[in-house]
Amino acid sequence: MKSKILMSLLALSFAGFTGAASATTIYFNSTECPTCSNGSNVVGNEWSSFGISVSNAYWYTDGRDTFDTMGLSVSPTPGIITLSSVSNGATIDYWVISGHRGVYEAFDLAHVSLGSLAVDASSGDVLGTHSFLGAVASIEWTGSTGYSQISTLTISAVPEPETYAMLLAGLGLLGFAARRRQQNV
Repeated sequence: MKSKILMSLLALSFAGFTGAASATTIYFNSTECPTCSNGSNVVGNEWSSFGISVSNAYWYTDGRDTFDTMGLSVSPTPGIITLSSVSNGATIDYWVISGHRGVYEAFDLAHVSLGSLAVDASSGDVLGTHSFLGAVASIEWTGSTGYSQISTLTISAVPEPETYAMLLAGLGLLGFAARRRQQNV
């Protein structure tokens, strides 16, 4: 019975930790931006409800983009996605059109690079997914205007302080139960 209680306390402490923070995925589609039209420059605040602003990009639709046929294209370079609050990592779906190159890079608040991805599509379209780790504050991408795209952005949430408090409380209860169990043996 005591081991069941102990395991229940452990499960509750980790359930509270993992359940509080979730990721946000932005598809850059016409549902999220009903005012966007193919080839139109974005003004920056179209996705503010998702906690980002966009500059130096235009919205596109193209059937060759097999992720979802819509996204952001660099114009002029670099295209910049700025997060309203720092993320605990970010993942992009990218597309570079045949005959071109694109570079995607994530930065922290001090504009220090957290990593980059160079894509060479000289022999055909290249589509892929790439994750940036660390305290992401912005993502920039460069390439020939209209040939380097971001189709989807997933922002990893940073756990709230209450989440850590719940984890510590659960672990404290777990320690208390284990200590009490040792005293009764």
